[in-house]
Amino acid sequence: MSVQEKCYSLSESSRFQNAILALIVLNAITIGIETFSWPKPIETVLFALDSVILWVFILEILIRLYGNSWRFFKDSWNNFDFVIILFSVAPATGPLSVLRVFRVFRALRLVSSMPEMQRMVEAMLRSLRGIMAISWLLVIVMYVYSVMGTMLFRDGGEVGEMYFGSLGASLFSLFQIMTLESWSNGIARLIIEEQGWWASIFFVSYIISTSFTFLNMFIAVFTNTMAAIDIEDDDDEGFSRILSELKSEIRELKELVVHSDGIEHGEE
Repeated sequence: MSVQEKCYSLSESSRFQNAILALIVLNAITIGIETFSWPKPIETVLFALDSVILWVFILEILIRLYGNSWRFFKDSWNNFDFVIILFSVAPATGPLSVLRVFRVFRALRLVSSMPEMQRMVEAMLRSLRGIMAISWLLVIVMYVYSVMGTMLFRDGGEVGEMYFGSLGASLFSLFQIMTLESWSNGIARLIIEEQGWWASIFFVSYIISTSFTFLNMFIAVFTNTMAAIDIEDDDDEGFSRILSELKSEIRELKELVVHSDGIEHGEE
């Protein structure tokens, strides 16, 4: 077995991948710990540990790169890992030292190391087109309600001027209401006290149109994409399992129909 084949076998072994996964988790923890104030000796130990882990990651990338040769860059997740490590080796001083902050992105390698997370990211990326369309529709609805809110409430009193005194203030207030954060006692009830009960129609219709409707639309797009990925992967789980069972039942029905036709022709 050649050295390249040994590198490929090592990079594909479960022990090697599990060890790297453990180091990614450890590195994510140590980077978080470094944000606290520690005595100098502990900071030195944390820095040394981070450097050792970084060198292990560099060695891992080199092993995978040599083992896979040019095929390494055909995998988007390999490219992701390569870029993360490239940012991590930025110098600690000088004009490129700002790139050192990106070393926290090493924690994102957990995504590339776990197939389940990869499926989620793939579903998210493939859902972007539908999500962007829904987002634009949401922006239009928010803009319409912001103009309405500004025209209805800005001259009604101190609270109306505070939350709906301008188009920008209305947009921010409606964004807060859409997140359902303190919308009732913080904004809506105060406006209703100033304007009257009819103002509740504005807020209720807005929440139904945004928080409830658009949230379900986002979920529907993501769910459909996950279903499509399940069917494409044919992993015998979820929608793939349902599709496989349907195909099996249809195949059995066809066999029964063919068999019954054969019996009928034989009797004739």
